[in-house]
Amino acid sequence: MTAAFAIRTLFEIAAVIFVVYGVLHEQKFIAFEDKIIRMIAKRIYIRRRKKAIAKKKAAVQARRRREEQQRKAQIYRYVA
Repeated sequence: MTAAFAIRTLFEIAAVIFVVYGVLHEQKFIAFEDKIIRMIAKRIYIRRRKKAIAKKKAAVQARRRREEQQRKAQIYRYVA
């Protein structure tokens, strides 16, 4: 018996137990599913929000750098 086979067997046994528990305690199982779905949706929302904030912050920084370069170019144009 290899380690992979043993792990696979444990997962199969756990799946069967999970299905039997789900059939016997349907309302608790549905509540558990809803809780997991809400948790995943929240993580997706937070990840998207952080990504949008980072993108906006990068755009602002790029705009500031561009404006600073334009100011320096104007100063050097008067000097030259």
